[in-house]
Amino acid sequence: MNSNTIIVNNIKLWLQDNQKSQQWLAQKIGVSKALVGHMLNESRVIQPQRIVAIAKVLGVSVNELTTDASMRDERMTVELRGTLSNRRSKMELERLKFAVEDYIGLKSEQR
Repeated sequence: MNSNTIIVNNIKLWLQDNQKSQQWLAQKIGVSKALVGHMLNESRVIQPQRIVAIAKVLGVSVNELTTDASMRDERMTVELRGTLSNRRSKMELERLKFAVEDYIGLKSEQR
């Protein structure tokens, strides 16, 4: 699923959940109802400045609007099986663990 499809699905879901129409959204972001229709039918790609405007109107973050709803609540888990048979494999596993923790720390700082 491409990013435009994810954004469109999130907008449609928000509009449905909040009982708002495409006309309402068009008025709030200052475009025609036809343009909103084209964006939500994916015949037009939603431009970045419109994504920001839509997120503001919907009261959500751009990150929330651009993230697949099915992935939002899922946490990735990794399960390793077997045993570490030597010192080198134990060191490599520790390096991998450190890299993952470092990456997670950097991502949380960006928020």
